[in-house]
Amino acid sequence: MSATSTFNRRKFLTAAGAGVAGGSLLTMLEARQAPAQIKGTTLRILQWSHFIPAYDAWYDKFAKEWGDKNGVKVRVDHIPHLEIPARMAAEFAAGAGHDIIYNGSSILTRLYYKNLVDLTDITEAAGKKYGGYIPSAKSLVEVEGRWYGVPLFYILLPMLYRKDLFDANNLKAPDTWELARVAARTMKPKGHPTGIALSQCADANLMWRSCFFSHGGTEATPSGDQPTLDSKELREFLKFAKAIFEEGMTPEVFSWDDASDNRYLASGVACWVHDAISAYRTTEDTNPDVFKNTYIGMEPAGPGGKRINTCAANVWMVWKFAKNQTAAKEFLTHMVDTFSEGMVSSRGYNMPYLNGFAKKPMPVIGTDPKLQILQDFPPIVAFYGYPGPFVTPIQEVVNLFVLPDMFTRVARGQSVEDVMKWGMGEYRRIFAKHKRA
Repeated sequence: MSATSTFNRRKFLTAAGAGVAGGSLLTMLEARQAPAQIKGTTLRILQWSHFIPAYDAWYDKFAKEWGDKNGVKVRVDHIPHLEIPARMAAEFAAGAGHDIIYNGSSILTRLYYKNLVDLTDITEAAGKKYGGYIPSAKSLVEVEGRWYGVPLFYILLPMLYRKDLFDANNLKAPDTWELARVAARTMKPKGHPTGIALSQCADANLMWRSCFFSHGGTEATPSGDQPTLDSKELREFLKFAKAIFEEGMTPEVFSWDDASDNRYLASGVACWVHDAISAYRTTEDTNPDVFKNTYIGMEPAGPGGKRINTCAANVWMVWKFAKNQTAAKEFLTHMVDTFSEGMVSSRGYNMPYLNGFAKKPMPVIGTDPKLQILQDFPPIVAFYGYPGPFVTPIQEVVNLFVLPDMFTRVARGQSVEDVMKWGMGEYRRIFAKHKRA
């Protein structure tokens, strides 16, 4: 079965982005001289189709100019990120394909690490040069003390809300999940419900985890050796998820894809969404009247005041069977060094793992009063498997959408205990399988 037939369920945001960031690429290309032996070679890169189209335009130009400078023919193939796991499996089976592989949402480092190039030299050099990585970064790519991928950027999913609707209805800003629930309950009868995807898409995997973790929940032990979902926190949160769906959402969330909440906010219907700033940019580009009243808040706090934002991770890896490993490592090093240019081209969407790039004011978001709050998110960033690392069983759980399926089952009317039994059965089965492997 082809990658397209397997993963072509999602249509992604195509709203036009702003123009490619200004400024000459000469500044980016001046510092590093690549080894002479890569001249005359070809470098193949498998890259996602970015939610901000302007970034892809910048990236393709960036790759070509790096290649022209170093005598390397660079080929960049863009595909939707949900197709990448199937493409990786096909290349692994064939022992041939791209040199550099992008992973987003599904981070498959631990699944394939024995067949990936050890990139610790690149990440250690970057860490020393740019003030180290945020603590959660290593969980994405580290196996047995070695880094098999380069974390370049992650994607925040904050609270985006309609301040005009909140003010007109005497609602407090959604700084806690309870206030967000109150707003949804208040605004749904007035034609402005909210929405979080209750479907098999990346947004559902991310957003429900942010809400659950902020409510005190955890997914796995700190070592990542076993799941921790069989808990009072999850039982209570399943009740909360059911309530916020019934009180503040409509059944259309059962069929949402990763761009649906973007369109929902831009349409003027939603009172709030919890999503990446691609929704902010879509609204800016397509509905100026709604955009001027769209504000961004800190991750809402749970009952105990905890705030955890589960982010969409993005990393780059190199196959051991890659024909051009030397050029791949040189290119990735250059990508790290020019991170800020990419962040500008993404219109502030790409957030840095490296502390040196996270100093205030950050590019784009540091100069936009509405976006400045995003600069305060790094300390609360988490990834799948929190508080443990992104281990192989969690990778499979994510790819099978087990956790959002639990919330969907409750929203559709199944009992909390039946859903707990099913969900924990899936987690335990997957963890046991990988222990035997």
